[in-house]
Order: sequence, then structure tokens, then C-alpha cells
Amino acid sequence: MKGLKKKRKWIILGAAAAAVVLISIIGASMNGAEVESAVVDKGQVIKLIKESGTVEAENTVVIAAKNSGEIRKVLVEEGDRVTAGSKLMESEVTSAQMDIKSLQSDLAGLQAQYNQAKNLADKNKTLYEQGALSYEDYNASNTAAKQLSAQISSLSYTIKSYEESSGAAGVTAPINGTVTEVFIKAGETVTAGASLFEISDLSNIYVKVDLIAEDADLVQVGDPVKVYNEDAGFTDENCKVRKIHVKAQEKMSDLGINQKRVTIEIALSQSTALRLGSNLDIEISVDQRENAVRVSDKAVFELENKDYVYVVSDGKAVLREVELGLEGEDFIEVLSGLEEGDVIILSPEDEIQEGTKVKV
Repeated sequence: MKGLKKKRKWIILGAAAAAVVLISIIGASMNGAEVESAVVDKGQVIKLIKESGTVEAENTVVIAAKNSGEIRKVLVEEGDRVTAGSKLMESEVTSAQMDIKSLQSDLAGLQAQYNQAKNLADKNKTLYEQGALSYEDYNASNTAAKQLSAQISSLSYTIKSYEESSGAAGVTAPINGTVTEVFIKAGETVTAGASLFEISDLSNIYVKVDLIAEDADLVQVGDPVKVYNEDAGFTDENCKVRKIHVKAQEKMSDLGINQKRVTIEIALSQSTALRLGSNLDIEISVDQRENAVRVSDKAVFELENKDYVYVVSDGKAVLREVELGLEGEDFIEVLSGLEEGDVIILSPEDEIQEGTKVKV
């Protein structure tokens, strides 16, 4: 008997719970489903292309070894300022350096011969002008001096060319700038063509960004760009696209997918000491509309290949077809179907249908 009473009690409780749920559903239906809404207004619609870019130097040179050999001493380190012609390292004595010394010895000998010949030619000129020497003798001494001068010029050029091609003169900075990378250490042996130093002109930097080809086709030189890095507290909203490279290059994405990407160069408006190689967020404005009738992108959905929104009218959801224009970052331009002041439903749930009572 006790068990029967307990069973009846559970049946009564279950029925009561079901009744509460039913009453809640009926109540919600009568009061209307609560929805998030927004008002159609007029304003700016901007289409942005977002990507990550890298700080690059306008002029960067990687210096390579011209021949094989051992590094005796590295004279600079990363961060050092150098001027064109500054010596960067010393290497072991090579056969080329020995050849250069031999040629320089020959040059010194020619210089001594030329000095003697020039002195003789000058004396003979005086004697010729005084009538004490024939023109033939004077001309012969003068010609000999000129020939030696020509040999000196030729040998000097040969030595300079040999020094540059062989690296025997040592490794020097080709430009004014900052040493941004040192690839070698003293005592190491390098082969011809190996990278030794990287020098960059940090006084003139820009941002390089690689866009997928479809996005790059939307970009034009002069488009406004916002460049920023929230972690570094850096923002430059007045940048411009300065160059769009012609060729699309195949590059691997972070997800391991090969994509055709086009390099875009962005000019900064601020003279800021950004770290070379650091990443910056990029927002390129490729199109915009001013004072456009616009709607939140959360309100628009597609149905049978047409665009729709739900408009709230007399407390009910009304399906409205819309013609869209420019699709921006948060807003979409509406060409027809909506007017300023219309109330629309954001992110409508599946339960919202034509004629559904709603509460905003």
C-alpha cells in the first residue's frame, strides 16, 4: 500500500512538471520569442582586406664570400652602424693576396721607373727649349715617360679588379647602414658564395604583405591602409599602398596549403623605429560607401540563392528580400528592400519564421 502511494506521488509530480513546460511554451508563444534586433541606419560601409605584414628595409644587402678560406677576425657585430667601405672582417692569407702583393711590387717598380723617366723628360724639355737638345731626343724621353704612366694605370686597374673579384682586399660594407645579421664566427672556414653579413638601411623602412591573388586583384596603389600592433602599442592609420608586384608566387600557408600570393608594399606615414622583421596587422581599405543605407551582416541570410532579412512589423517577423551592394567588415550596403529606421532581427534562430511573434 505504501509503494502504491509513492508511485501515485511520482505520477502526479511528473504531470505537474509537464504542465509547467506546456504553460511556458504557450506563454512564450503568446508573448513572442525574444530576439536581438537592430535599426537600419545610414553610414559608412568599408570593405577591408586583413592580413599580417612584415617590416622590411628599403635597402638590404647580403654580403657573400668571394672565395673559400678561414675567418681570422670578425670586426663588427649585429647592431653596429657602418659606412660604405668599412672593413667587416679579416681572413687568412690566400694565394690571391700573395698574387696581389706581387703585382703591387711590380707597380712600385714601374712607379720608380716612371719617376726617373719623368725627371729626364722634364730636363730634356728645358734643354730642347734652350736649343741644346734635338727634338728627336726630347720626344723620345717624353714618349717613354708617357708609356710608363699608361702601364701604371693599367696595372693599378688590374690590381683593383683582382682585389674585388677575389676578395683579397677584405670584406667591406657596400652601403651605409646597420649590421642586421652576422652569419659567421672567427675560426670558421667558409666556402665561396656563403653568406657573411647582412646590412640594412634602417632609415627607410616599409611593410611587406603577401595577399592571396584574389584579394590582391582588389587592391590599387594609393589605397588607404591601417597598420598596427596592439602588443607593441603601435598604430599608423595613414599608410598607403605604394607598390603591387606583378607576379604571383606560390607560397605555403600556415595550414600547409600552397597558395598563389602577390606581394604588396605599404608605405608608413610615421618615422618610427620599428624592429626589422617584426609582424604588423594590416587592414587595407579597398572600397567604401558614404551615407549608405546599411544593415548588420548578422541580419542577412541566404534562401534559395536570394538574400533576406527578417523585419519586425507589428510585433511579428516579416521575411523581406533585399538587394545588397558593398559587403563591408560589419555592415552591408542595402540597395533596395529596406529603409532607414526599419527594425531587423539579428542572427535569427530556426524557430523564427514568417509571422512568428517576436519580442525585441
